[in-house]
This record gives sequence, structure tokens and C-alpha cells, in this order.
Amino acid sequence: MRKQWFWALAALCAAALAVSIVWMAGPALSGGKAGSEAPGQTAPYLLRDEGGRIALFRPGEQEPVRVYEIYTHLLPQEDVLSLQKGIPVESEEELWRLLEDLGL
Repeated sequence: MRKQWFWALAALCAAALAVSIVWMAGPALSGGKAGSEAPGQTAPYLLRDEGGRIALFRPGEQEPVRVYEIYTHLLPQEDVLSLQKGIPVESEEELWRLLEDLGL
């Protein structure tokens, strides 16, 4: 009887592990991040580095909508690289979350 419980528990753990792996690998298997935007759609704004500070741009425009008093040379290198490429911003809530994460 004790052996049956052991094997039942082992099978349950193996099944839970398999489901976890499939769930975590799902976005990678589908070709991107979960909830990523469809091809051809662009975010309404981009956060980028502008003269050593973080600035908010509309895609395709050269003039920033707003420049923030967050100096990029004070940020971690990974954040600076992301800002050089441009960080898409989908909503005002996301903008404020990103600005708080970056130090505003």
C-alpha cells in the first residue's frame, strides 16, 4: 500500500512538472512573448535616450513629446541599451511604471 502511494505521488509530481514546462515554454514555442503585439502594429509611444536623458517619442518622429529629468548615464547598462533601441509604451499606466522603474 505504501509503495502505491509513493508511485502515485511521483506520477502526480511528474505530471505537474510536465504541465509547468509546457506552460512556461508556450510563448517561446508560439514565436514570441505572451501578449505581444501583432505584426504591423506599433506602440503609440517610445521611450528613448535623447541627449543623455530619457525622452518620450511618437514612432517615426524626431522631436520628443516630452523629455524627463532621468539621466541615462546613471542607469544600468542593460537599461541604456534598451533605451537606445527604444522601449515601446502602450499606455499611460505603462509609461509611469517604466519611469518609476527607471528612477523618476
